[in-house]
Amino acid sequence: MIRTLGVLLLGGVIAMAEEVPLFPPPFTLEFDPEAIWASDILLSESRVRFEHQIGDVNWDASFSYASFDMDYRPFTDFDFFGFEEDLDEDRFGGQANLRYGLVDQLTLLVGGGAYDGYPDYRRVWIANRYRQKYDHPDFPTIPGYEDPDPKGWSVYAGVRWEYLPLAGFADVKLNYAADQTAPGYEDSQDAAGNYLLLRGREHLQTKGVGVSSENVLTSWLRSLNEFSVSETSERDPRFSYQGSVNVALGPAWTLRGYGGITTEAPRFDASFFGATLEWEPLRDFFVGVTGRYYEDNGEIEDSLLTSSAAPPLRSWELGGGLRYVWQRSAIKLYVASVRTDYDPIRIGTAEFTYLYSDRNWVLAQIAYSWQF
Repeated sequence: MIRTLGVLLLGGVIAMAEEVPLFPPPFTLEFDPEAIWASDILLSESRVRFEHQIGDVNWDASFSYASFDMDYRPFTDFDFFGFEEDLDEDRFGGQANLRYGLVDQLTLLVGGGAYDGYPDYRRVWIANRYRQKYDHPDFPTIPGYEDPDPKGWSVYAGVRWEYLPLAGFADVKLNYAADQTAPGYEDSQDAAGNYLLLRGREHLQTKGVGVSSENVLTSWLRSLNEFSVSETSERDPRFSYQGSVNVALGPAWTLRGYGGITTEAPRFDASFFGATLEWEPLRDFFVGVTGRYYEDNGEIEDSLLTSSAAPPLRSWELGGGLRYVWQRSAIKLYVASVRTDYDPIRIGTAEFTYLYSDRNWVLAQIAYSWQF
């Protein structure tokens, strides 16, 4: 979804933790649709996941569908020929993962996925701005403009080491992703002074490595630390850290806290933190409250005159959820208010004024899990 919500909702549906049986059922089926909307935008995403455990092999496969529905509004002070438009786009995706126990305490991790469609609503808006500017229905198409066809795929491989029996785990993963983006455009001139439409980079490759450590520190405390570094075509490396902790405050109270930072040269920094407090007033029935905060100092501009890079951003989320567990099934409902607050638009980004407007969002999620 959108950049900030992608971070805010990282782990967005609170883990449906329950007591793990000594011999868990070999099959798991999960379904988790969600929707988030503001006055001019409606976004939705649904995922179906199937998992199977057989001997030393555990595999899962999932399919996802996302929709982007928004009222496009041009900033006419800079966009003289733009017009209001109702945009509807879809994205389809799939992911498969495999875990195989090589030897005691060592597990092989491999997986991959693919998607077809825009990665988030922001890219839908930006692509439509360029479409109206260079392929306007009332004017001839500007030479050099092409309709976007965003899609991509990714793979990873790694190992998981259980260095402390049932208490300490370490993962190392190598990953690679190839994306065909909806590129940006910029007006320019060739050496002879003739008009030339410059097209931004369309194909991106991202390589990365991630290391994580999960530890059961005491009977009431569990922690997870994750470090990663990635490098995307023609950009500097991006470094990220994310940590989380689960604390059993008492027989009926659980606290989950998490936070992280990201940095990329020459001048991008982001951070987030949040917490969920869950209470079990009745056996197998849980009530939770969640708060999250995210901020960054704005995306790195990659053009000379105009840019679609987002200005500095702050976001807040406050929500509540209900969870019920019975036998081998669990269901979770979650509703939240999310506010996005951007810094004032810079001159070079003025064409995207309404894209980066402050908004009040409503988020609704439901998640269902069945082991059989």
